[in-house]
Amino acid sequence: MSTPLRALHVYVPALIVALTACTGTEDSDPGKVRPEPDVPQAQDIQTTDLDLNLGALTGTATLVVRPAAGMVTLDVAGLTLSRVTVDGVDAPLNVVRGVLSVAADADAETVTVVVDYSFNARTPLQFDGWMPNLGVTFLWPNYCSNLFPCNPALEDGVTFTMNVTGVDDGLTAIYPTSTHGDGPPYMAAVAVGEYTKMDLGTTTAGTKLSAWYFPGAAELNNAEKGTAHLRDAFDYFEQTYGPYHFGPEAGTVEVDWGADSWGGMEHHPFFHVAKFDFNDEEAQVHETAHGWFGDGVRFTCWEDFVLSEGTTTYITARALEQVDGPNEWPYYVDDFLVPICEGSAPRDPTLVNTVVLPDTCNEIDFENDPIWSLTSYMKGACFYEEVGDEIGADLLDTIIAEFYKANVGKAVRMQDMIDLIEARAGDAHKDAIEAAATDWLRTLECPEDYANRCRTHDP
Repeated sequence: MSTPLRALHVYVPALIVALTACTGTEDSDPGKVRPEPDVPQAQDIQTTDLDLNLGALTGTATLVVRPAAGMVTLDVAGLTLSRVTVDGVDAPLNVVRGVLSVAADADAETVTVVVDYSFNARTPLQFDGWMPNLGVTFLWPNYCSNLFPCNPALEDGVTFTMNVTGVDDGLTAIYPTSTHGDGPPYMAAVAVGEYTKMDLGTTTAGTKLSAWYFPGAAELNNAEKGTAHLRDAFDYFEQTYGPYHFGPEAGTVEVDWGADSWGGMEHHPFFHVAKFDFNDEEAQVHETAHGWFGDGVRFTCWEDFVLSEGTTTYITARALEQVDGPNEWPYYVDDFLVPICEGSAPRDPTLVNTVVLPDTCNEIDFENDPIWSLTSYMKGACFYEEVGDEIGADLLDTIIAEFYKANVGKAVRMQDMIDLIEARAGDAHKDAIEAAATDWLRTLECPEDYANRCRTHDP
């Protein structure tokens, strides 16, 4: 959508909304299109405990941080701070250009920083924080500081605990009391609404799954249709790739993102799917899959976006075909890949062709770069599909599982995945895998006979 709305659906209008919001006209708004703060890489935010009052628009964040060179540096650009303490001692509110810097014991392995603050209610046009008119938070890709003090850099994964108050009577706030394992800083989320909870069952590994949907018979029907294979797909991910990283409970939450309410966002363990897509199995399973790639295994650089979206798109289709769900490959090729490669949708920013694996790291302006588009999803999925046809889909599953288990809770690069695939597949397949990576990931032009290469699928 991640783009920002990471689920796939026809045209993914939510992506267009989010892209527009991130390049809006509110130049005086400190929460818009700001670069990530310069945070020392040696710093590590290990845990963040959030106590949020949505009615009062106030919060207290308690962060356990490994400081760097005797300092803790936090992005607070969207917040108004009232008090900061370090290990219980008041610290000066030293904020420069939206960045809080406080001194810490240089010899301490970790320090506890407590920040009391207020935050602004954001509008659907801004689309980058707590939006009371929509009853939802949205922090992708680097707007976590519109809700809490953070480091938006992807390499600094964090485990969240949360408590939310200030919710109107009759409404339910859906959020995790703990995420249980490190995830990206944008992952923390809250959805508030008049929700009904539906039990989806328990996986073989014991993960309890639920769906929260808006009231009404049509909404119930949409929830049942969209989640028809969700438990089985979740079970497939656990059994095939490895244990779920974010706790014993998970589920899908219907959200209203406004008029173009399509797509989804990987707020694990309770991921968000927009109301117009809540009946779509691909969207539901796609957001589920981000528990393994995108959230479970993070990408180090924005140029590695395909590691999240391409991998997730492939394993979504793989899981659905293995649990007797719909075949997504014709949909992927005809609705997305063909217009991308033909250039037949020039006014649609989600369908602009581009190189999806540039040879740089955090040098692109991600929010304004065409890599943030459905091209990363489609070319990435087609790379995996072609590799699966070359070496066998079962062996590719085994390699993806090895990669996941070795890197869960960490940030890595797409090249690391390619290297492992080539190593495990053996010399006989190395040239074909390298050619697929070049054709699909590193080259602007789509491969010759691209549609048949991706559509001709050997399950």
